Parts: sequence; C-alpha cells; structure tokens
Amino acid sequence: MAEKNESTLISDDMVFRGSVETDHPVVVEGKLTGTLIARGRVQIVSGASVQANISAREVEIEGEVQGNILHADTVVMQAGSRLTGDISCTQLEIQRGAKHTGTTVMK
Repeated sequence: MAEKNESTLISDDMVFRGSVETDHPVVVEGKLTGTLIARGRVQIVSGASVQANISAREVEIEGEVQGNILHADTVVMQAGSRLTGDISCTQLEIQRGAKHTGTTVMK
C-alpha cells in the first residue's frame, strides 16, 4: 500500500480558532488562534497570522507568530517573518530581516 502524503491546510481564506493536533505536516496560509501541536512540520507562510503556542518537530516561519514555540527540533525564521514569543528548540536559524522578540532556550 502506498504511503499517503497528507497535510493539514489552513487556507488563506480561513480563520481557525481552537486547538489543532495532528501527526501530519501543517501549512498555515490564513489565521489561526489557539494551540497547534504537530508531530511533523509546521509552515507558516508569508501573509499568515498565528496567535498560538506551537509544538512541532520543525517550524518554519515566513509570516507572523504571536505565541511560544514550546519545543521543536528545528525553528527557521525566514526573512520578513516576525515572532513575538519564546523559543525552545535544538536548532535555530534566523535569516537577515526576520524579527524575534522573546527569549530562546537551546536544548
């Protein structure tokens, strides 16, 4: 049986309020408020807005996040991204032009 390539999408025309918990990758193009727990990758694209605490294996931020990255193996902040909150991760990459306000704990 072929492996499914599934992901959870919060599209650019969506506003989601609540908790998301999934084993699959998550792509946020719209607005999310609440909690986001993913055992896979989380991508917050340019123009997306997240007000949530996030736990994921990998977090890539291109848009705006207000909340804490509670634990992640890897966090990547792309140029133009904004994060207001604390980060707890193993690896952190911040591109020139990204803005982070908060504390960082490397594990």
